Amino acid sequence: MNRDLDHLLELGDLDELIRLIDQLCKDRSWSVLEDVAIRSRQANERGQQLWPAGDHAEHRLALEAPGEFAARAVNRDAQIFGLAPLTEVAASSHTWEDLNLHLNAGPLRSLVIHERVVRGEDLTGIEITEDPLGIPLALTGWEKSIETPDIKEYEVNDSSPSINGLDYFPLPKPDVVTHDAGTQALRSLVQTWTSQSNGRSAAVRVYGDAATAISSLGVTEAKAKEVSISEIWNHMVWAASSGGAYGRRPGCAKGRFEAWWCAVALAGLDQEEIWPPFTHELGDALTEMNWWIWNHDSLTKGWNLRIAVEDPIDGLSWALSAEDTRE
Repeated sequence: MNRDLDHLLELGDLDELIRLIDQLCKDRSWSVLEDVAIRSRQANERGQQLWPAGDHAEHRLALEAPGEFAARAVNRDAQIFGLAPLTEVAASSHTWEDLNLHLNAGPLRSLVIHERVVRGEDLTGIEITEDPLGIPLALTGWEKSIETPDIKEYEVNDSSPSINGLDYFPLPKPDVVTHDAGTQALRSLVQTWTSQSNGRSAAVRVYGDAATAISSLGVTEAKAKEVSISEIWNHMVWAASSGGAYGRRPGCAKGRFEAWWCAVALAGLDQEEIWPPFTHELGDALTEMNWWIWNHDSLTKGWNLRIAVEDPIDGLSWALSAEDTRE
């Protein structure tokens, strides 16, 4: 296998390198696969564009190899493009115990921890020296419906959560639109769609109910249904984790963080000195609010997130419309 690798690198044969990677995974020849990952990257310095083989080898190591090799792929963090962040790939198929001893200290280690938390591991009590997210290391009650993607060798199956049972939703006249931390946080849920792909988004805040907020987006007809915080959370995390049509996927850890940040802003807790706010405090605030999923076009394709939220105590509502498509 090493002789084959030497020959293919000398030829710069990308197709045969991909075939070799498949065979190495089948044979569980992880050390040679690691050589493919590293040496394909080094070949770029000689003018050979073999980085796709390096990217794919790193992905397969993170996904299929034992924890030591998967963790080293995360530590290298050498992918140029990838189906998903290696932190997410490794966490999708390994437990924290598998990876713990082999991960370097730093933000990447922290992201692996958070990816494992999204997948149901309770890692409360683990000390993190560099944590870019700072959210709880166990899922709250309203988060346990999060659906994580199925990461495979050549694809990521990450279909949007189902939206069923929408009913006609009478819309009043639009009201005066304002913007605040809540509208900014709603749009941040889909920032990958809008900054790296073809996506567009709009968010508003109004004094009034959810229907008024939706109408104030310029919508004249809509269907909607009121949902629980658990159901809306699944949609929020999915959107914030996704790369949309052409963006680079941020991963579930980042998606969960964006959902937390959005919820905190909508609940008016973003001015608190403590981050994150106490779970029970945020949970109480979110439960007092009314959450809606809506749509205005039954033929909508691609990636979309349309949600609205009412704060009946303060008489405020927010609405978001976001979509991304392959052109």
